[in-house]
Formats: sequence, C-alpha cells, structure tokens
Amino acid sequence: MEKLIVKLDFEVFPEEYTSRGANRSPPIRVEGLLPEIRSLAIMVMACPEEGASRVAWVIWNLPAVPQIPEGFPPGGEVDSPLHAVQGENDFGTLGYRGPAPDAGKPEAYLFRVYALDREVEIEAGSTWDEMVMAIRRSIKQVGEAIAFAEE
Repeated sequence: MEKLIVKLDFEVFPEEYTSRGANRSPPIRVEGLLPEIRSLAIMVMACPEEGASRVAWVIWNLPAVPQIPEGFPPGGEVDSPLHAVQGENDFGTLGYRGPAPDAGKPEAYLFRVYALDREVEIEAGSTWDEMVMAIRRSIKQVGEAIAFAEE
C-alpha cells in the first residue's frame, strides 16, 4: 500500500480548533493521492496521556482533493465546505469535536486519512467501527498526522 502524506498547519492546536475556541475542524493537506482514488475518509482520535482514547471526528465520502478545508458544521450529511457524511464521535455528537484537555493533562490528536477507490455506503451518524468495517476492502492509501492540545 502506497503511503499518503497528511499534513496539518500546526503542531499545537490553535484555540479556534479547540472546544474552548470556535470548535472548527482544521484544514488538512493530503499529498500523493493515486489517480484511482474516488473518496477520502477521516478519523480523528483524541489520545490523552492517561485514560482511553476517544474518537473525536469521523467523516467520509469527501472528494479526493489535496486540501480539505476547515469548518465542517455539525450534522450527518453536510454540503459545506465540501459535501461529506459525518458519523457519531465518542462525545455523542455528529461531526468534529475539538480538544478540551484539563490543565496539566495534554492530549495528542491523531488525524488518519484513508484514500478509497469508492464512496462509502453507510448512514450518517454511523460510528468509527462501522465506517472501518465499510471501508476495509476499499482502502488504497493511508496517512496520518499528529497535533497536540494543552490547557
């Protein structure tokens, strides 16, 4: 499987991409997409130093573009800034949930991008596990980036 290069414009979350700020999903750059890629899926995992990891965002059926813009609104199926379908995160909402670490307890956020040879046919509001089961035979590339959140 060829590697996908995933880049964020920051190593430490700016406030606007946190739950204490505007809670906007950040822009994500994707490099090295193969010509046969038809859609992208993203999973963002909050990984605190202590405690279990949590899914903070799951989104699929994004177009195969090199720049995923910021600012996807909450909800299942969205049309702005790009058409996509979002699932339920581990915080009980549909869409992106930015970091909100407790003081002195930084969190790492893993952004994993899957490049697929088709669109995913699952309902809005599906979980990360359901998305992974739906895409497992269609993954052609995977890449990831990490950012940190501190109080």
